[in-house]
Amino acid sequence: MSDSSIRGEYDPERIRRAKSFLQRIRDSAMGDFDHDIPPPPERVDRAYRFALASIVIVLASAMIAVMALPGSAFLGRMVGIVADRLVVAGPGGKIEAPRIAQRSVIVGAEGGIVATLAGEENRRVVSLPQIAPIARNAVLAIEDARFFHHSGIDGAGLVRAVFANARAGQVREGGSTITQQLVKNVFVGNERTLERKLREAQYAVALEKEMTKSQILELYLNETYFGDGHYGIETAAEYFFGTPASKLDAVQSALLAGLIAAPERYNPFEFPERAKARRNTVLGRMAAEGFIERADLEKLKAAPLGVEKHPLPPAKEPYFVDFIKRQILDDPRFGATRSERAKALFQGGLRIETTLNLRLQDSARQAVDTVLDEDGDPAAALVSVEPATGAVRAMVGGRDFNSEQFNLAIGTNRQAGSTFKPFVMAAALDQGISPGLTLDTPSPYRTTDDMGKPWAPANYSNRGEGLMNMRKATELSVNTYYVQLIELVGPDKVVDMAKRLGITSPLEPYKSLSLGTFGVSPYEMASAYGTLANNGIACKPYTIRRVLAADGTEILRNDPSCTRVVDATIAATAVDILKGVIDRGTGRRNGQIGRPAAGKTGTTDDYTDAWFMGFTPQFSTAVWLGFPDSTERGLYNIHGLPQVFGGSLPAEIWNKFMKVAHDGLPAVAFPEPPTVEFTTVPTLVGLHRDDAMTQLKSAGLNVRTRIVSSSLSPGIVVAQLPSPGTEVEKGSLVEIQVSDGSEATSPPEPQDPTPEPYPSPTPSSSPNSTNDAETQERGR
Repeated sequence: MSDSSIRGEYDPERIRRAKSFLQRIRDSAMGDFDHDIPPPPERVDRAYRFALASIVIVLASAMIAVMALPGSAFLGRMVGIVADRLVVAGPGGKIEAPRIAQRSVIVGAEGGIVATLAGEENRRVVSLPQIAPIARNAVLAIEDARFFHHSGIDGAGLVRAVFANARAGQVREGGSTITQQLVKNVFVGNERTLERKLREAQYAVALEKEMTKSQILELYLNETYFGDGHYGIETAAEYFFGTPASKLDAVQSALLAGLIAAPERYNPFEFPERAKARRNTVLGRMAAEGFIERADLEKLKAAPLGVEKHPLPPAKEPYFVDFIKRQILDDPRFGATRSERAKALFQGGLRIETTLNLRLQDSARQAVDTVLDEDGDPAAALVSVEPATGAVRAMVGGRDFNSEQFNLAIGTNRQAGSTFKPFVMAAALDQGISPGLTLDTPSPYRTTDDMGKPWAPANYSNRGEGLMNMRKATELSVNTYYVQLIELVGPDKVVDMAKRLGITSPLEPYKSLSLGTFGVSPYEMASAYGTLANNGIACKPYTIRRVLAADGTEILRNDPSCTRVVDATIAATAVDILKGVIDRGTGRRNGQIGRPAAGKTGTTDDYTDAWFMGFTPQFSTAVWLGFPDSTERGLYNIHGLPQVFGGSLPAEIWNKFMKVAHDGLPAVAFPEPPTVEFTTVPTLVGLHRDDAMTQLKSAGLNVRTRIVSSSLSPGIVVAQLPSPGTEVEKGSLVEIQVSDGSEATSPPEPQDPTPEPYPSPTPSSSPNSTNDAETQERGR
C-alpha cells in the first residue's frame, strides 16, 4: 500500500463514499440466498457474542474513519491483532471437514469410462498435488494472497480491500479469506444477517485449528463453483480446456481463478471480453505476488482465451448404464432409503467398476445398427455373457434410449419360442432318455392340454415330418416331437431344469413350455445357454464387479459365483446336439463363424419375436428381434424377407458380433460327448408282444406299442418301425403294431421306414441362401 493511499486530510465526501462502499461490500459478502444456518461447533455464550459484535462494530467504524485520518497503517496492525485475539478467544470446538458432493463414474472391465453420473453439482475431487502449482497460486493471488499468514480472518487484508474499493469507486476486492469463503459455502450459507457473519468468523477460526492450510486450500479448490454447472477446479479444467487440473498453465489458471468471484459475470463463452479483462487482472496480481515473471506479463495478457466447451461424453451404452444405476438404487448397502442411495450414486463420488468390455460393446452396437439400418426396422436386444464367470461383456437394450427407455435386454415379456426347446431336451437327457429317442412327428399332433382340453399343436410345415430322433428334431426345430418329449419328461421337470440352468422369469409347468410360450429376457437366456457352454456349471450373471467409495473404501464386490447344476456328460451331449443346429439345421445359414459353435433358433407365433441363441466356450450370446411396443405386430416384409425367422436377421447380428468377439482368441473345442452306441433292430414280426419287448430292451432300445386290427392272435406283432436290420442309436424308439385279434380280412401292410421322412439340407455356398432346413424352423 503506497503512502499516498493512506495519507489525506479530513474529507466529509470521502467519509460518505466510504460508508457507501462498506454497505456494498457487506451486501456482496453476504450474498442473495437464504440458507438454514447450522449451529456452531459449540454453544457460544452471550458474552462472547457481545464481544464479537463489538469487534465488528469498532472495526467498521475504524474503516470509515481511516478514510479521513492519517495513521491507517497503525489501524491495519491493530486489525491484525484483533484477528489473532479472535483465534484465541474463538469457540474452540472441533469441526470436521464436510463431505462435498462429487460425481460418480462407471468404468468398463479394462478401466475405460462407460458413463459419468453427475447430479446438480458436476464435480470430481482431486488432491492438492493433482492441481498444478501455478493454478493454486493464481487462486491465492486473486482471492487471498495472505492465506498462509493469517489464522482464518485477515484484518489487514480487509482494510486493504476497503481502500482499494474506495479508490476504484466500486467493489473490486472482498475482504473474506479463502477460509471464510469456504465456511460460507459449506457451513453457514449466504444469509444476510449479522448472526451468519459472526458464525462465519467462528467457523473460520475453528476450521483453521482443526485443518492444515493445505487441507483447507484443497477443500476450497474442490468445492468452489466455476460456472456452467461445474464445481471444483478439476471439472472446470476439463470443461473449459479439456485438460486435467494438473496440466493447467498460467493463462488457463488465471482465467479459472478469475471466475471464482462471479462465474456467470465472467463466463468466457458469453462475455469473452469481460472474461479476458478479469483474467488479465489475475495475471497482474500473480506478477505482483511473484508467481509469474513480470517480464512475461504482457505476453501472457495478449494470449487468446483458448476456451472450448468439453461437456461430459454420452454414456457408451445408456441401457447398460441404466441397468447399473437401478442396481445401486435398489441396494441397501448404499443407503437406508432410495433418496440416500440416489445421493450416493449422483453425489457420492463412487467408482463403479463393471464387467462391460468396451470393444465388445462397440461391436455389439455396430452389429445391430449394421443389420437393422432401415427406417421402420424393428428393435433388437443383445446380451453376451462369459460362461466361465457369468460376467456380462456386452449389452444392447434397444434402438434409442431417449425415445424408449425400456431395456429389452433385461425385459421378461417376450416369448422364447423354439429357443426354449433345449431346456426340454436337457431335462430329457437328465432323466436318462437317449438322444436316439425316435418319435413320429404328425402335424397336427392331437393330445390334451394341462386342463384336459383337446390340443392339436402343429409343425411349421403343417405336415408330419416322419420318424426322427432328438438330434434331428432339434436341428429342424420340429414342434410335435418336442410336445411329445415334454409329455414323456413332465413339464415340472422342464421348469426345474430351466431354473437350474439360469432362467429366473416365472414359469408354469405347462406342456406349452416345449414351444416357448412363457416370457423370458435375453439376459437370462444368455446365462442359461452359458451353463451348457460351461459344461453344466452355472455362473450367476453379473454386471458390477465392485464399487469403491470416494475415499477408496470397497462397498461392494462381486466375484464369480458358480455351481454345477447338470452332469458334465449331459451338458456335453446337449451341446453336441445344439452344434448340429448350426452345422446342419435351422441356424446353418448365418450361424457358422469359423470355429466350434452351438445354438438354437426361435420364432414365435405370428412372427412377433425372433431369436438366435448361440455360444462357444468363450461367449454365450442372445439376440432378440421384434417391435418393443407390441407383442402382436409380426416381423413381415423386412429387408425383403416375407417373414423374419430366428435364423435370418437375428442370426446375422449374432454372427457379426461373435466374429469380432473372438478376434484374436484361440478356437476352443467343446468337451467331447459320450460315445454314441449303435445297435441293430431285431426282427419282431410274428413274436408275441412280451417277447418283442424283451428283445428290444436287451438291445438297449425303447418301445412303443400300437394296437391294430388283425386276424392274427391277440398280442402278436404284425409290423414294426424301423424295419429289421436297421442300425440305430441305442435308446432309439421302436414301434411295434400288435394284433387285437379282430376278424380283419387281412393284416395291415408294414410301413416302409427307409425313405427319409424329412428334408436333407445340403451345404450352402452363400451365407444368405435358403434351404429346406431353415424354413422348418418355427416354434410357438
